[in-house]
Amino acid sequence: MRYSCVRLLELYGKVFNQTELCQLIVGKTCNSCKCPRDGHDVYHEEWVNVRDRLGYKTQADIDTKSTRERCINQGFAWIPPNLTQLKVEQYFKCLPADKVPRLGSSGEKYRAKQIQIQLPKQDLALAYCKHVESAHHSSYDDFINARNELALDIAYAKICTNKVNCPECNEALNPDDIGVLAPKFGDKFLWHPGCFVCTTCKQLLVDLAYCVHDELVYCERHYAEQLKPRCSACDEVSDFDY
Repeated sequence: MRYSCVRLLELYGKVFNQTELCQLIVGKTCNSCKCPRDGHDVYHEEWVNVRDRLGYKTQADIDTKSTRERCINQGFAWIPPNLTQLKVEQYFKCLPADKVPRLGSSGEKYRAKQIQIQLPKQDLALAYCKHVESAHHSSYDDFINARNELALDIAYAKICTNKVNCPECNEALNPDDIGVLAPKFGDKFLWHPGCFVCTTCKQLLVDLAYCVHDELVYCERHYAEQLKPRCSACDEVSDFDY
């Protein structure tokens, strides 16, 4: 696998420049015209629900997920579930303006880009992997199942009832502020919405999807890279021969 991926990367390097190569590896292309997704002004025609992407199918998840209709009716590509429209606006005021996923905005593009980067499909299911050898399929599945059980989760917005300090910036959240609660850490910690970021890339965790490793918060991509090497050619995690 490693030799073939390196050879593929060498061949790509002779044909594509650095920007084009990055787009090929991360897979940021439009499903229709195959041009870079960053070239489009509108993304919501290919609306993505992160819960569906992660395979969250329980009734509780169905009841609480942000539906396409609700998001678009409020003018966003994504909104935190279980908040009133007024609280949704309050939540987004806590984020940098260019990262608020309003339809047709740079924030919508940012969200679409982060879904591709933080939640690569080849990390989520074997069906999207092209270079995991059949002898290692069982080990891959074990890795994914352990991650899903122990590390992967989706946080949610919660109205603060007591004064607490944000684990990221150590600044206070006051009663009636909106914070982010990550269930894997219990109910004693709340992050400022703008502080709920990946430990490695420092990007906002897209749609509040996160992983935990050594009591730190990561996006799924960088969580996987804490445990497995990632091939720079095919962008798949590897080393399942154990």
